[in-house]
Amino acid sequence: MSFSFSNSACSDDEQFMRLVRRETDVDLLTAALEISRDGQSDVNFPAARGILQRAVSRLTHPVTQAGSDLEELKLLSRYMTEELGLHGESEYLADPHSHYVNQVLATGRGIPISLSLIYLHVGNELGIPLEPISTPARFLIRLPTDQGHLYVDAFDRGRILDECECIDLIGDLASCSALEVRRHLRPVDERAVVIRMLQNLKALFGGREDWSSAWKVQTRLQLLLPGSWRERRDHAVLTMRAGHYGEAIDLLERSLAVCPAEDRLFLQNHLRQARRMLPECN
Repeated sequence: MSFSFSNSACSDDEQFMRLVRRETDVDLLTAALEISRDGQSDVNFPAARGILQRAVSRLTHPVTQAGSDLEELKLLSRYMTEELGLHGESEYLADPHSHYVNQVLATGRGIPISLSLIYLHVGNELGIPLEPISTPARFLIRLPTDQGHLYVDAFDRGRILDECECIDLIGDLASCSALEVRRHLRPVDERAVVIRMLQNLKALFGGREDWSSAWKVQTRLQLLLPGSWRERRDHAVLTMRAGHYGEAIDLLERSLAVCPAEDRLFLQNHLRQARRMLPECN
């Protein structure tokens, strides 16, 4: 299903569109800042980059003098928490600002994935080969070393864990076995990181019934996952709930033509509502 970019800022988002085209070597920080524009009109890209570049400049010499991988991680975590004030709290999960990287840099308050993205950017700029790890209960970053993997929990003020400690943490948070946790301890690519960021926002805005914001997020998810029936269905429904009734009628009709039986009544109800509302908006 095609999507018209005429009313979407997505087409102006260079790094996000590179993900849509499945290109590699995407600037993940810029893609995250582009997503931040959905909820803010004045995202200052140079200011955000300036904060991170100063971090790189301040850490370059100490990191080059570090005697071990662990010491490098400790230097990075200390700067992130003490100088930038990055930290997480459970209450931040429900605050959209904690999902947007520029706001996290401004306030220090973030969720696991937004905090981890900042660690990733600075660490990789310093030559520390950090990897994004997307577990069910907590987004983490990992550093492969000759002695085994080290993990950083950016949400817990940059706490550094070995693999056993990491497995225990995720097992407790997600109520799953060590074997199940190990299946998720694999690096993910930039595309998977952005999809998880968007799914977090979708759940947040949907829970608030902020349909306009949820629709913007869903538009991006549909572009990234055009073969997903769930995202196609949700795009049609959220287009209607956001008040774009003309477009929603077209999307809902197309979805009904191919939908599984269990979704038919749900979509028919939304199509009837969109048709009823459209004349009131003309």
